[in-house]
Amino acid sequence: MGVVRDAEGGKLMAEEGKQKAGGVPEGWREVPIDAVAKRGSGHTPNKGNPDYWNGGIKWVSLADSSKLDNRYITETDKEISLLGIKNSSAVLLTKGTVVLSRDAGVGKSAILAEEMAVSQHFMTWTADEKNTHNIFLYYWLQNKKPEFEAIATGSTIKTIGLPYFKKLNILLPPLPEQRKIAAILSTWDDSLATLTDLIAAKRQQKRGLAEALLTGQKRLPGFEGEWEETRFSSVMQESRISAPDELGKRLTVSLHLKGVSVREERDSSEAGKTIYYRRKTGQFIYGKQNIFRGSLGLVPQELDGYLSSQDLPAFDIAPEYDPAFVFAFFARPKFYEELEKIATGTGSKRVHPEAIYRLSHPLPPLPEQQAIASVLSTLDSEIASLESLKAKVQEQKRGLMDELLTGRVRVKVDE
Repeated sequence: MGVVRDAEGGKLMAEEGKQKAGGVPEGWREVPIDAVAKRGSGHTPNKGNPDYWNGGIKWVSLADSSKLDNRYITETDKEISLLGIKNSSAVLLTKGTVVLSRDAGVGKSAILAEEMAVSQHFMTWTADEKNTHNIFLYYWLQNKKPEFEAIATGSTIKTIGLPYFKKLNILLPPLPEQRKIAAILSTWDDSLATLTDLIAAKRQQKRGLAEALLTGQKRLPGFEGEWEETRFSSVMQESRISAPDELGKRLTVSLHLKGVSVREERDSSEAGKTIYYRRKTGQFIYGKQNIFRGSLGLVPQELDGYLSSQDLPAFDIAPEYDPAFVFAFFARPKFYEELEKIATGTGSKRVHPEAIYRLSHPLPPLPEQQAIASVLSTLDSEIASLESLKAKVQEQKRGLMDELLTGRVRVKVDE
C-alpha cells in the first residue's frame, strides 16, 4: 500500500490496517470516552459581580470561537477570578485538557495551553495518561467534527445535548500508536501554521508597500517628477445604463478586497419598485453602506451584464487612469478613514458618488499607475499561491487524519 508522508514529504512507514469483526482495527478497542478521560463542563460566573471577573484566570467562551481548531488555545477574550470559580460551577482545568464547543461553532476544539476555565457551552476531557494521549484525543474529536455538526439541533443556536456525550465511544489504539499518530498530525499542523504565518507576513508586506507606492512615498525605478493633484470627478463617472423592462434573472454580488463574486441569483418578481442598472466588465463598483469595510471590486468578465441597484454604484474609469490602480487606491486601509469622514446619514452611514467626486489626491501618470498596479498584482498572486498551497495541505491532512484515526492506515511504532 506504499507509505504515508508527513507535511514535508518525509516517509512515515505505515501499513494497511486489518479490521476485526465490527470494524475495529486489530489491536484497537472501542470504549466509552468517559472510561479513558474525565469529562466535565464549565459555567459563567455572575456577570453582575465585578469581583468575579478580570482576575487573571483565562476563561474560554463562545467569544473565542475563532481561536479554536488550532490545536492549542493560548489566549481568551475574557478572564475570571478565583473568587468567580469558588462562587459558580466553573472549574479550573489543568493544562492539556481538551475542550469542545457544543453550541455556536459546534464541534470546534482545542487543547488548553495552560490552566483555564470554560463556559457552560463547552465539554472538557482530561485524559487518563495511562490510556489516552491528549493530542490524539484532540485529533479524534477534530475528525468527528462533521458528525457533531450534523447532530446539533436548534432553530437559532444549534447545540448538542449532554446525553450524547455520555454515550460517546472512542476508537482507541495502544498508547504508543496514539503518540505516533498525534506526532504525525502535529507535523502537518506545524506546516500549516508556517504557511499561515507566511501569508500574514506577505499580506503585511503588501499593505505597507501599497500605502507607500499609492501615495508616492516610495517610487518605482524609472519614475520621477511631481504627481498632479486630481479630483476624482475626472477619474471616474457613475454608469447608469438602465436595465430592460423585463429583468428576467438578476444577480446580487458579494464585494470584498479580492473583487466581485456572485452571491445569489434572484427572479425578477422579487425586484419590486427598485431601479436596476446593467454593469460592465472592468467597472469599479462598491457598496455605499460598506465600502469602508472592504466592500468594493472590479467587475470581472464573467459577470458582464449583471444587474444591481443604486446601492451598488458602478463607475467607468477614464482612459487616462488604470482601473486596477484605482481599485488599489480605494482598497488602502488608511483611505477608509477618509471615506468614513465623507459618509452621511444616521445609523448606517453611506458614501455617495457625489462625495467621492469631491475628493482630491495627487495621482501619477498612467504608465506609473500601471507599473504600481503590476507590482501589487504580483504580490496578490504570491498570496493566492500560498493560500492555494495551504488549502491543499489542509485537504491532504484531512484525508490522512481520517485514515490514521480510523485505523485504515496503521503506523509502525518503534519497539
